Amino acid sequence: MKNTNLKLNEQQEEKLLKYLTERVEQLKEDNRQRIDADRRSWSTYNNDREDRVSPDSIFEKSNLTIPMTTLVIDHFMARAEDEITGTSPYFKFEAQGAQDEESAEAFDKYFNWKIEDKAETRERLEESYLHIFIQRACIMKAVYEEDVSTWYDHERNALFNNETQDFEQVPGEGPIIEGEAQFLTEMDPMTGQPATRLANDPSFEMVPGLHEFQQYPEGIPTQMVRYKGPRSEVIDSDRFLCPSTAESVDKADIIVELYDKDLRWARDMFLEREWFSFGDYKNLMKRDANPRSEIDKNKDRVENLDFDSDANPSIPVMECWLKRDVLGTGEPQEFCVFVDPETKKILYYEYVAKLTPDNRLPYNVVSIGKERNRWCGASLVERIETFQNYVDRQFNCQSYRNELAANPITCVNPQAVEDEPEDVELYAGKIFEIKDQYSAEDFISFVAVPNVDQKTQELIDFVFGIVQLWLGVSNMAQGDYQALAPANTATGVEATLREASKIGRRWMRRIVKGFEGHLTKLVQIAMATMDEEEVFEYMEGDVRAFATMTPEIIEKIAINVKVILSQDQGQRAIEKANLALQAQERFFQSPPEMRPFMRPMLKRILDAMGYENTDELLPAEAPPDPKSEAEIMKMMGDNAAQGESPQPGDGITAAAEGMGNSNPQGANQYQQQVQ
Repeated sequence: MKNTNLKLNEQQEEKLLKYLTERVEQLKEDNRQRIDADRRSWSTYNNDREDRVSPDSIFEKSNLTIPMTTLVIDHFMARAEDEITGTSPYFKFEAQGAQDEESAEAFDKYFNWKIEDKAETRERLEESYLHIFIQRACIMKAVYEEDVSTWYDHERNALFNNETQDFEQVPGEGPIIEGEAQFLTEMDPMTGQPATRLANDPSFEMVPGLHEFQQYPEGIPTQMVRYKGPRSEVIDSDRFLCPSTAESVDKADIIVELYDKDLRWARDMFLEREWFSFGDYKNLMKRDANPRSEIDKNKDRVENLDFDSDANPSIPVMECWLKRDVLGTGEPQEFCVFVDPETKKILYYEYVAKLTPDNRLPYNVVSIGKERNRWCGASLVERIETFQNYVDRQFNCQSYRNELAANPITCVNPQAVEDEPEDVELYAGKIFEIKDQYSAEDFISFVAVPNVDQKTQELIDFVFGIVQLWLGVSNMAQGDYQALAPANTATGVEATLREASKIGRRWMRRIVKGFEGHLTKLVQIAMATMDEEEVFEYMEGDVRAFATMTPEIIEKIAINVKVILSQDQGQRAIEKANLALQAQERFFQSPPEMRPFMRPMLKRILDAMGYENTDELLPAEAPPDPKSEAEIMKMMGDNAAQGESPQPGDGITAAAEGMGNSNPQGANQYQQQVQ
């Protein structure tokens, strides 16, 4: 049973329940189009298009799907995995100052062990790529999870009192377990003799002869924590309801998630009220062990659990996060409500600030096609749906025509044979007796469907090429089948792919932003739920090492460091450094007399990239180009060998006077002197 800080009376609770019941029904209608579109997108990705079979259509005769959509989705999934989560570690903590670098390094080691190794977050993030590119939006949720194994150990002993013939019990803890209980030996001020006392309860003294450890007949209740901390979840599209007009999930006035839980979860979560107890709820709930929430996952179930309904019934749950004035104060409150839609009873409610460490919703949404003033938009599958249907229609028409051509129409005249059968059966070795006045051609003839197909294959190839160029999903080479102008030269191919890949980079940035917010929530949950020192392992090169993290150290994380995705940031840093090197190279390779004029514009380029030490990168007194200096010195040396060369004050004038016919003292090295 739980307590709550949100205090509602019976009338306020009934009013809230009525509002939720009606609002959820409206949300289901509002989200129906999005959910149906996502279902259709999943079917398209899986090449299952039974939905388009209709009478008098080509898909009734031939319904093969060309995997163009699957090709595009798999391409972007592979690109996302390679660019974002392809390396380990794929996220890190960025120090906000030089004094934070040591803390950031410690947090890197701990959270990569906690979130990556133990919580298996990478698997969830890579699972989300399918949702991101197939659905209109991918919904990720950061939750707290405890995975605890409980059993009764009959091989362990507990402290037995020989006088009372019973096992000693510590109030609120249970029996004193051998090997777990800590004892301290100290001098008893009353007797002056050493006394053995329980460390966590000094009032209890263990007396030799009176106490001894014996086998506990009921078995020692033992627990082993396999995992305790944050966990990442990917929410199915049909389990999530949000107003379609909301600009973002955080700005929505209500969010609803649908799922099923067991009775034990309901007992632990239930809020006891004067007018409604858990016993009342148990009498109302339906005894059925099968999950019953209105979601696709339950519709596809084959297993029947009716035999377990009495012992372990299941209950549908609506988890509602909303902003509404339920207290009548004039200001909306932000809180979460858990509702059983079958019994129409509220199980629990609490303020958002008490449920999440950042006082925000636990959800993060990634939508690559987010529309204006909407929290989601058209999916990638929907964007290419028109082209997919066109290619499928053309291919199936051609396939059906080929099938007809391979099986020509057979025309028979039964009157041309002696017995004049009503049904003429044709098979190998069949003999027909033709009447005298008829020939074999009069009895049977074949009509082939004319081959009128002209450019079906060219049209299919053209559409494929357009989609590939549009989305940058192409391995174009010179002479590619599209025969488009940009694909005829190597430079055209490179330029086309470079421009097309910008679409993918824009989508990658949206994914990175959503992942960073999701990882930040996971870190905040780990911070808020860490209640004791934790030992973790990490790698120092090839050596496995151990360290500890304490709640006191982890409290600094919100102030000192920032969570970022290291793979994406590393690529951005490389691109940024390459651009800076190009600017430096252009500066140092330019003639010295031109550098003062180029330097301001090149400094502006470096400033736009975010570099602060531009004077160091582009020094005003830059050294001359070594190659140019060597050429000048060689020219001057050649002139000196043939005559005295002028000695002006700067190397530029000396080079100018030593190079051409303007030199009155001799010719340059490219000319032959004539005596």
